[in-house]
Amino acid sequence: MEPDRIIDDVGLPEASTSKSVGTGRHFPDDDDYDWQPNQRPHDLDMSYSEILSGPLGEELRVDSGSEEEEEPMSLEELRAILEETAEDVEEDPEEHERLSESFNWSSDYSTFRGQPEVYSQAGERGPNIKETDPLKLFTHVWDHDIMNSIVAQTNEYAWQTIAQASELPDGISAHSRLNDWVETTTDELYKLFAVMIFMSLMVAGRVSEYWSTGTLAMPGFRKLMSIKRYWLLMRFLHFVDNNTISVHGSDRKVAKIQPIIDHCNKKFNSMYTPRREISIDESLLLFKGRLSWIQCIRTKAARFGIKFYELCEAVTGYLLKFEVYTGKKYPQTGDSAEDSLYGFTSASAKVVLRLMQRFLNKGHCLVMDNFYNSVTLTRFLKLNKTDVIGTLNRRRMGTPRDIQILNERKLQKAAVVSRHCGDVSVLSWKDVKLVTTVSTYHNADMLPGRRAGQQILKPVVVHDYNKYMGGVDLKDQMLSMYLMERKRGMKWYLKVFKRLINVSILNIFIIHRENSTNPLSHRQFRYKLAEQLAQKYPNLTLSRLINPPALLRLDGDNHFPIYADSLEDRAGSKRNKIKRNRCVRCSLKKIRKEVNTVCQKCQKFLCLGQCWIEYHTLENL
Repeated sequence: MEPDRIIDDVGLPEASTSKSVGTGRHFPDDDDYDWQPNQRPHDLDMSYSEILSGPLGEELRVDSGSEEEEEPMSLEELRAILEETAEDVEEDPEEHERLSESFNWSSDYSTFRGQPEVYSQAGERGPNIKETDPLKLFTHVWDHDIMNSIVAQTNEYAWQTIAQASELPDGISAHSRLNDWVETTTDELYKLFAVMIFMSLMVAGRVSEYWSTGTLAMPGFRKLMSIKRYWLLMRFLHFVDNNTISVHGSDRKVAKIQPIIDHCNKKFNSMYTPRREISIDESLLLFKGRLSWIQCIRTKAARFGIKFYELCEAVTGYLLKFEVYTGKKYPQTGDSAEDSLYGFTSASAKVVLRLMQRFLNKGHCLVMDNFYNSVTLTRFLKLNKTDVIGTLNRRRMGTPRDIQILNERKLQKAAVVSRHCGDVSVLSWKDVKLVTTVSTYHNADMLPGRRAGQQILKPVVVHDYNKYMGGVDLKDQMLSMYLMERKRGMKWYLKVFKRLINVSILNIFIIHRENSTNPLSHRQFRYKLAEQLAQKYPNLTLSRLINPPALLRLDGDNHFPIYADSLEDRAGSKRNKIKRNRCVRCSLKKIRKEVNTVCQKCQKFLCLGQCWIEYHTLENL
């Protein structure tokens, strides 16, 4: 099976080598080398079907890369060799026959029609806002609308938590931080962002060390914000009211952070027009807590964590659009129209199409690896004026059978087998391992290169793939120096929020670098941004509320009992079993009793009768 991650062994590595093709050491290309005939690739110009069905007795010469004159090889001998090297391919015969009718593969590249698309936004490429000041760029992303929303949800969640804690038998302890809560403001949240940026510039083993008074003390942090206030803000930082979450299935998993995800996707896309080359790949946010959709990708630096599907500009690493992976999505109704996107039912293909919705029909060149690629997806993107370069899993449906049956172990090194259909070209190249690529405008042309002092040839499509595949890895590489999301953390959505703040700073740094004639370095840019946030929003005198918001259960208005909703299974269908849970009042009395009646306003499970009356009348439960 073709490897998913191979390192470039032909030329110098680009920004990242995790998706490059080839293995070995890196040496610069030498274009002036005088090539000898024995460096030519071994090229088979007849298809497998032509060899098996052709008339016997004909003689043909197969180039093996040797200068010595070879004896002609009969078609019968060549047929025996190919049958010996062919592998069994797992496939659906009916599906393969259907795809074979839509793709008529040929080895004659004189009929290849693939041409690069014309990029329609070449004159608009670059930042859409002409600004270089770090603070103005940052507040353009995190504007007052989204900040006011975060402030409102944080204050509401804080009072909800305090109210629930006060309902416990022992109430709130006199030494609890909850007694010191004061409602936050937009200016204070900007100050909190400054603290986070400074933390990423000077990494400490524990958060408390930033406020220590010993030899390694950082007095500046105590001037910015007290540690008690920092812990309170991080505990109550919230983005959506839990009582208003009504979505189900996989959408419910990210509902706590969905407003921030939508906001960032909108801002990132509107602030920048990318170059022609863009790439799709996965990114991993380190998280080892209990979460049902944790992923393990051993080729990533984090290895375990929350996976993002990201679309980045290939050259700069600018993040254009992303989505969070929340596990396998089970079909809802079985309706093909609902479960497919543009006719595609493959999960990986739908990820590509969702990320590319705003970038189709503009002439972009999309670079992606064999996790996403397929011949049918490549043809669809080409029909929508989007070029494709990438590696290909040759076991996938639609791949030319001549390439599907290749036996990697029996192919000679530097062998090339290529087929095309109209404007889609598929090429297999035997380097250290067999690599298969797909492209919408590359033919079987080769480029010279050097490895370990020896001259080799590599396909042009492999060179371009290695050059433009590293967009997401380049972004991760630049973020790894200033990790704002710390290793330890109980709330996964707070880590996602910190990652989005960090990515937004990287994006505006790229805009600053594009707009400025004398740009700051990445570290200087972050330091200046943190200083500007700290100076513009100095320490504020926050007034404590004399009377905190009244408890919802005691307002005496519209507290009606209803039955709990029916449970839903993974397919989204209703079960006959009604949802039940423990009575809140009985739990405080150390009595275990499950009921299916809920207060319509408080959303608490309660027994009808005495428990209902006590819960809605007693100040201290």
